[in-house]
Amino acid sequence: MTPELAACVLEGLLLLHEELSVDPDAPWYVGTPDQTQVLHDELWLLAGELLITSSAVLVQAWYEAGRSALLPVHCSGELISNRHQQVA
Repeated sequence: MTPELAACVLEGLLLLHEELSVDPDAPWYVGTPDQTQVLHDELWLLAGELLITSSAVLVQAWYEAGRSALLPVHCSGELISNRHQQVA
């Protein structure tokens, strides 16, 4: 773990938290500690797998992945989110 990677994940988590908190199609996300931990873990894994060093690129990769342990999800596995639908 490098300090740069840790900073990227933290900044990505903050960006994603901000986006999901204001997305009218994501009323299920309220930023509880459990939800925040899920996002952190998912971002951490993506950053490590894809060697991402930019928080904006990391957040985009999370949307493009199309799956999250956060609910609800469509049967197709797509997150209910305006931004995610734009990616698809």
